[in-house]
Amino acid sequence: MTKRVLIIVAHADDMEFMAAGTIARMTDMGYEAREIIATNNERGTLDSDWSPRFTADTRREEARRGAKVLGVNPDVEFLGYEDGRLSETPLNELRERCMRAIRTHKPNIIFTWDPFTPYEDHQDHRSIGLAATEAASFSHFPLYHPEHRDDGLEPHYVGERYFFAKSPRDVNKTVDITATIDRKIDALCEHVCQMEMTVTDLQVQLAASGLDLPQLKDADRRDYRPLIDAQIRAWAASTGREDGFAYAEEFRRVRFGGIERFARTAGQELADDV
Repeated sequence: MTKRVLIIVAHADDMEFMAAGTIARMTDMGYEAREIIATNNERGTLDSDWSPRFTADTRREEARRGAKVLGVNPDVEFLGYEDGRLSETPLNELRERCMRAIRTHKPNIIFTWDPFTPYEDHQDHRSIGLAATEAASFSHFPLYHPEHRDDGLEPHYVGERYFFAKSPRDVNKTVDITATIDRKIDALCEHVCQMEMTVTDLQVQLAASGLDLPQLKDADRRDYRPLIDAQIRAWAASTGREDGFAYAEEFRRVRFGGIERFARTAGQELADDV
């Protein structure tokens, strides 16, 4: 059976920053992957000359290119919510949109932001993580949004959930991405305006700190790849060090409602995906 993966995130580039190496490994194994992006990404630039509409259109195209690099279906679905204001959307509304996507695409695995980790400073990440988590928890309950059946959508059970975070807690799955680190970086670099913004933002932070790092201070934001490459490799190397991986990504993974505990008492183990 071909496994299906659904990545539910707030912004273009969330997937690439947080889980691209793991997603690339899964698509290399023949898994089918699709991405849902909740917002229009219209505030994702530090260039004051860009209009919100131009920014949104640009970032949509960049999201499609990034997905293609990773083997994710380039027909990315955008829910169309305003960037930076996702918490103003009623949770039940956002959860319904996520549940509809789950019942449409019938994933075995979802990836999303962990809504329960501390220090997450972006309301969009917290909001989509909670909505996607609740949707995946109850999408197999037929009386949650029974109107979906009018559109031919049946209840669907999601067995595995991979949660990522900027400050992760309760990590129980570390994935070796040594073989896919280059594609992670390639996919990130398809997000041109976001990578240029990342360089600029780092330079703002550097100037405010009073430190002197010439390689960052003098970096050309248009030539962002060397800095992004170094940043991602350092992050992934730090993540993989404890497990002996050159590069890794880490997750809080929940599988089959914790049924692994019962399986172990019977001497059984669930097979790993990656």
